[in-house]
Amino acid sequence: MKIKNFFKAIDETKKIFFSNLFTVLITSVFAIYNFYLGFKYGDSWGISIFVYFLCMIIARITVIFIEKKVRKKDTSEQLKIKRKTFLILSLFMFFMDFCLFAPISLMIMYPKKFTYGLIPAILVATFTTYKLIYALVNYGKLKKTNNILFEYLGELSVVDSLVSLLMLQHILIMVNSGMTHNMMILSAVSSLIILIIIIIFTLYETVKILKVKINNY
Repeated sequence: MKIKNFFKAIDETKKIFFSNLFTVLITSVFAIYNFYLGFKYGDSWGISIFVYFLCMIIARITVIFIEKKVRKKDTSEQLKIKRKTFLILSLFMFFMDFCLFAPISLMIMYPKKFTYGLIPAILVATFTTYKLIYALVNYGKLKKTNNILFEYLGELSVVDSLVSLLMLQHILIMVNSGMTHNMMILSAVSSLIILIIIIIFTLYETVKILKVKINNY
C-alpha cells in the first residue's frame, strides 16, 4: 500500500519524465546491442538502425530537457518555446522517417550470408512487445495532457514501435537461414507498408497537432 500511495503522490509530469527516461535506457541498450551485432557480423543493418535509435533518443531527451528548462518561465513564454521545439522536432521526425530507407534497402538489396542465433530473436521479440504495449498505453495517455511536447512523445512512441517491427523482421530473417528470393519479396512489401504507415501517421499527427494546438496557443 505504501508503494501504491508513493506512486499516486508523484505528479503526472514526473511520471512521464521517469517513463521516458526508462524508455531511453531500454532503447540505448538495444541500440548498442544492434551496433554490436552489426559490428560482429559485418551487418550494415545493425549499424544503420543503431544510428536511427540514437536519433530517437536525442528526440526524447530534447523534450525532457525543454520541459524542465521552461518550468520557471511564464505561461506565454513556455508555450512559445514548446511550439518552436515541436516544429523543429517534427521536422526531425520526418528526417528520421525517410532515413529508414537506408536500413530497409540494406536489408533487402544487400543481405548478409549468415544467420543469427536464437537469443537475438528472443531479445528483439521481447523488446518489440514492450515497445508495442508502451506505445498503446502511452499514446492515449499523452494525448490527454494538453501539452504539445508530451503529445509529440506519444507520436514518437508509435513510430518507435513500428520501427521495432522492422527490426524484428530483420532478426527473424537472419535466424531462419538468411534472405531467400521469396523472403526478399515479402520483406520488401512488408517493409514498404510499414514505412508508408509511419510517414502517413507522422504527417497526420503533425498536421492535426499544428491545426488544433498551435492555433489555440
